[in-house]
Amino acid sequence: MLTKAQIKKIKVGTAKNDGQLPLIFEALGDGGRFRMFRLLTAHHDLCVTDIAEVFGITISAASQQLKILERVGLIQKIRMGQMVCYEIKEDPGLRRIVQLLQYEK
Repeated sequence: MLTKAQIKKIKVGTAKNDGQLPLIFEALGDGGRFRMFRLLTAHHDLCVTDIAEVFGITISAASQQLKILERVGLIQKIRMGQMVCYEIKEDPGLRRIVQLLQYEK
């Protein structure tokens, strides 16, 4: 059984900010966004129109989902003239997630 001091220490540890990780898992918890992220891990960069066509959804719907992935820091926007494309953000922590997805294939 834990002592009061141990319980207090655990409470303080669990109260700390978990950073972006819960938001990332929440974003990837949606099947559509997960598949979009996985598609972007397999291809260097894709435009919104291409992603919409691959998934058979409207450009607006694809754009909304991609913005969520961008907001949590998983992908970044690339403007190519009037086209908007996305790619996986370069980040050591994200590299691990990408490796996990590639391993799962």
